[in-house]
Amino acid sequence: MFFRFPRSQWRFLGIFLAVLVASATESASAANLKFVSWNVLYGFNHHRSIKEASRWLQDQNPAVVAFQELNGFSEQRLRECAAEWGHSHAVTHKQGGFPVGLTSSQPIEVIERAFKGFHHGFLHCKTHGIHVFVVHFWPGKYSEVNEILDRASKLVDQKHKVLIAGDFNGCSRRDESFLKQNATLRERDYTFVDRVEAKGFVDLVYKHDPGAKVSCPSPITIPRWSKDLAELKAKRYRIDFVFADGSFSRFSQSATISLDGIIDKVSDHYPVIVEVAIP
Repeated sequence: MFFRFPRSQWRFLGIFLAVLVASATESASAANLKFVSWNVLYGFNHHRSIKEASRWLQDQNPAVVAFQELNGFSEQRLRECAAEWGHSHAVTHKQGGFPVGLTSSQPIEVIERAFKGFHHGFLHCKTHGIHVFVVHFWPGKYSEVNEILDRASKLVDQKHKVLIAGDFNGCSRRDESFLKQNATLRERDYTFVDRVEAKGFVDLVYKHDPGAKVSCPSPITIPRWSKDLAELKAKRYRIDFVFADGSFSRFSQSATISLDGIIDKVSDHYPVIVEVAIP
């Protein structure tokens, strides 16, 4: 038996099918990107734990990694190490001191290496279509975050995707209750995070895993910086962040801080892991 549908129903069916096709096309064209930010303690524990760090990064299989404290690493040396976790592109922002760096599975466009007039400085790159600012702030030196926000805000106004990632050496007000109860041996400075959030950037770990309150320090600091686990516990807080601009943050899929035991052999900081969908 043949049924004749009214013309209005055929029109509705056509629209419905068009929406399905568009949705399927959009899903097919979007890919998740894993991003890691990690302060690696004087170049992977004074270069003693490069193998452990490489093995952990291999298991994570990130598309992009932002590093702080690449002490003793040239850009060539970082590129050689990055090959171990599948990245053929690597850059640092300076020689000597406390360099920051970026490795990626896709080409990296270096936009700015900033170090003159800064304490540690910062790196501004573009990879996978994302502008990434890799930062390592110094306590109380707030001019650097202002410099970064001036640059980042202009990019956001131009509809670019922006991440600000690294060691902030400062806390988030969103962690205040935890800090007051637990980090009793720490001073609390919210200025860096306050200024970034005031510009509309979103703390991705807090968005997806608000219970993650510790990014530093690990037991590797005993006995040099903490005499025992009890003292260490009273110093634990979250100072490592990945912020996305407000528009881009809507594409974030997950974010957390890895407390994997292997990290205790590599660094005093735990890495931040973020996944975002890239349309």
